[in-house]
Amino acid sequence: RPVILGRGAMGLLAASPPTGALGRSAWAQKPFPGTSAAAAGAAGPPGALDGGRRLALGAGAAERGSAESRRSWPFSGLATLGVAAAGLRRQCRRSSGKPSARLVGSTARAASVAPPPEGAAKKFVWAKWRTFWACFFGYSVCYFTRQSLSYTAPFLKQAMGWDSLAQIGQLSSLFPLAYGSSRFLGGVLGDRMSPSKVFCLGLSVCGALNIAFGLSSSLPMFALIWCLNGCFQGLVAPPCVKMITNWFDPKERGFWWSIWHASINLGGFCIPFLAGGLAQTFGWRYGMIGPGALAIGMAGLCFFLMQDGPKEAAPKVTKASQDGAPKGADEAKPAEAAKKIGVMEGIVMNPVQWALGLAYLLVYVCRQGLGIWGIFYLMHSGVPNAGKAAALFSGFELGGFMGNLTAGSFSDLLLRRAKPGDGEAGQRAKVVGVYFVATLVLLPLLGRCPSSWPLVQYSLLLGLGHFLCGAQLLLPLIAAEVAPKELTSTATGFIGWVGYFGAALSGLPLSRVVQGLGWGWYFTVLTTAAALGAALLVPLSSLKSYRQLAAEKAGS
Repeated sequence: RPVILGRGAMGLLAASPPTGALGRSAWAQKPFPGTSAAAAGAAGPPGALDGGRRLALGAGAAERGSAESRRSWPFSGLATLGVAAAGLRRQCRRSSGKPSARLVGSTARAASVAPPPEGAAKKFVWAKWRTFWACFFGYSVCYFTRQSLSYTAPFLKQAMGWDSLAQIGQLSSLFPLAYGSSRFLGGVLGDRMSPSKVFCLGLSVCGALNIAFGLSSSLPMFALIWCLNGCFQGLVAPPCVKMITNWFDPKERGFWWSIWHASINLGGFCIPFLAGGLAQTFGWRYGMIGPGALAIGMAGLCFFLMQDGPKEAAPKVTKASQDGAPKGADEAKPAEAAKKIGVMEGIVMNPVQWALGLAYLLVYVCRQGLGIWGIFYLMHSGVPNAGKAAALFSGFELGGFMGNLTAGSFSDLLLRRAKPGDGEAGQRAKVVGVYFVATLVLLPLLGRCPSSWPLVQYSLLLGLGHFLCGAQLLLPLIAAEVAPKELTSTATGFIGWVGYFGAALSGLPLSRVVQGLGWGWYFTVLTTAAALGAALLVPLSSLKSYRQLAAEKAGS
């Protein structure tokens, strides 16, 4: 039927346009509702945009005429002309508004206008995964530049002739202070600028600073460069958060967030071989220069691979869809939708963000408290030497790797099973709350487990690593989802800044607790931190994401 109508009606009418009132109105009609003026003008008459299946001749008349056309196909042109005239009269009576002067175009040309570009979907998918894996491997390489000094320090100490560990301790203490302070700044820049460019800037500068460290020869210069490295490290993680949030749907975001976060474990596994191997073979300077050069090369690769979001991945397609939209569509949006929310209102003055930041601080107190002093406790409990204690404590790191992989998937599962109207962010908060409770149970068990049960100690450390690293993974994701879309990177940077005070508290203050009050109070402090974290998460179990709140506001 479309072929008969196209050749019969369209061909005859295009060759001999009707005259009179019928002709004046039938060839100059406004588009159907939902069809842009530009597309209608390019494609011909209304209804031709669907590839000729429904012309602007009236669908009902076309159906009746098609049956007659099949019965007397030699006269299909005349029969179709009658059908066309009936349809045109109907359209003439319905048409209104300013007419268009274009004549009817061919149905083949109309069909080419209607469908979206064939390769658009493939382009989006390719850009999505290209960006994700660039974030994954790029952040792994960034971790090289963060931990390079740890595995070069023994060779540096020997080459510089330092008698004690005081110089290395000074360098190590500067880094977390600088890094924690720069997380908030990195989040703000990730929202105000292109996150991919901020990521590449931070990674390349960190690489250059590692190289500069390897070319320096004095303690003051070492301290300055390493402090600057900590500052620029904060520019790398928040932009990754922004890009992952832009590309992934909330119901799959937790899993892929987990995969990305496991890049830390990959970097932590590889850097001893890279920095330590280079330092042992060629000297300590190459242990710093090697990771730095690799970071600069990776930054250049990420610059070409990353896309900030779906709109940046296919600007031509997006531009075409915007040009085809009816004029005034943007003006129809509510004024409040266009209102920008500032950092003070959306983050700093938001009690939810502070609650998440405090929970993140408590996670760091427990995690870093175990990470720094766990081996010393195992030796105090009866493990014979540091080597065996380190091997036993590896269960904590293994559990952390497993927690990074599973926490996001668990929260996604709850999200998919949630009832309509349940808080999306609250489902992830429930997982974090359960992880805090599990930590609360396992910490006293570890404190009472004798060294004669090494398998039990290993299992307890495995569980603690799983639950603490899983909570550490999910809290920034929750902060990003409850923040306005234009402040997701800032939100993760903010709670990262608050959380690093927990890392500071787990160092010197916790060592004073151990020295002055004993290991029993050490476990009391960690258990109290876990209990407070669980209490903070209880009122957040029904927390809704910003996307849900915006949809509810628009619906009302």
